[in-house]
Amino acid sequence: GPGASKRWNLYLRWMVRGPDAVDLGLWREVPAAALVVPLDTHVHRVARALGLTARRDASWRTAEEITAALRRVDPADPVRFDFALCHLGMSGLCPARRDPARCEACTLGAACLARARGISGTRGARPSGSARAGTSSPRRRRAAR
Repeated sequence: GPGASKRWNLYLRWMVRGPDAVDLGLWREVPAAALVVPLDTHVHRVARALGLTARRDASWRTAEEITAALRRVDPADPVRFDFALCHLGMSGLCPARRDPARCEACTLGAACLARARGISGTRGARPSGSARAGTSSPRRRRAAR
């Protein structure tokens, strides 16, 4: 299907990479270069912030695009970065909503598109007429009265 197949890609990562503290490395005949990043919400959000993809959906095509971007850094093992990307999101170091204090302290700040644009999160700036911006929501209009 069109989904990113995170669990399958994570399983393949465990079986192909390693052996180390995380991966078993039992399938030595499969090259690590053939793996696709196990895409979840955290990897997707951080990858968007770093410009590894501009896609808004966490689909198979997005996983392939992120993997291709990581392959430019390490052609032999592009998936080795997925844990680091995921940890940035899961730990809260790269929060879903931009936090200026965390963003300022982040070592990846210079590469972060969300920080460079000064937007909330990595989903992109919302137009001024959207329900979450300004006073366009019914609740905010009532509160403004």
